[in-house]
Amino acid sequence: MILILAGEDSSEAQHVARALVGRGEDPWWFDTAWFPSQARLTAELTPRGWTGTITTPHAVIDLEGITAIYYRQSQPFSFPAGLSEPERRFVTVETRFGLGGVLMSLPARWVSHPSHTADAEYRINQMAAAVAVGFAVPPSILTTETHQAKRFVEAQRNGAVYKTIMHKIVSEEGRVKLIHTTPVDSRMIDQRISVAPHLLQHNIDKAFDARVVATGQGACMGVAIHADDVTARQDWTTGCGNLTYESVTIPDQIARRCRVLLARLRIEVGAFDFSVDSDGIWWFLEVNPGGAWAWVAEEARIPIADAIADLLTEGDAR
Repeated sequence: MILILAGEDSSEAQHVARALVGRGEDPWWFDTAWFPSQARLTAELTPRGWTGTITTPHAVIDLEGITAIYYRQSQPFSFPAGLSEPERRFVTVETRFGLGGVLMSLPARWVSHPSHTADAEYRINQMAAAVAVGFAVPPSILTTETHQAKRFVEAQRNGAVYKTIMHKIVSEEGRVKLIHTTPVDSRMIDQRISVAPHLLQHNIDKAFDARVVATGQGACMGVAIHADDVTARQDWTTGCGNLTYESVTIPDQIARRCRVLLARLRIEVGAFDFSVDSDGIWWFLEVNPGGAWAWVAEEARIPIADAIADLLTEGDAR
């Protein structure tokens, strides 16, 4: 049996579930937000490993029956009200390593394994790996030094941009704010850069952006993203309501490098972001092992969920 380990409202997981049902599968679903308030765990260590059950509001999941797991971002656990902050921290850690340890011990095929997913999220590591497999990556600098940042920015003929390394969302004064890709010049750089490493890149003179979803089995499909607004052309996530999409042919060399990079990062599927310039060069920006792709499948009518279902239903467990 296949387990979907995802939030109940995950669009990507819902697409995969429908694709599996269309193949005659009846996947189990487990949202970690149900645990432990709405779900129960009992597992015993045997010569076959951890055996037992997870009981959810909808099913009793036999741990030994799980052959493959489709993993999306885990949701926060739901604990009883009234716990003190130290108690809540304690039970959160115990639950993470207890429940998580049982699941990760299973001899199932993961798409993708949580440990590998976490490792692959290190963007700076991704960039080095992307260069190693042959991708074109924009000239970049990671620095805490003002004079080095100024030197780099002044050397970029088409200008430079600042990009976050990991978190693009910040909470400030009770409001949630997004940090988008931002053009910078040397006059903007001062001693504040010394507080944390800053990632600066050459600003690509792009013809369009592309979101590409690739799997370790060789599936590779995606969309070209076009924006008329100047700000959205710099960072398309600023103009999601005013973008146009079209299916795009992925060059064979790019598709092959996507597959090689997935293998290098030890993940089964990834959502790649590229900027494509007027010369047709596909510039690698990042790969998100848990990136959103449901909207890509819907906009371009491409069978991403089927490609992931292939991973879950074919091949040996990993």
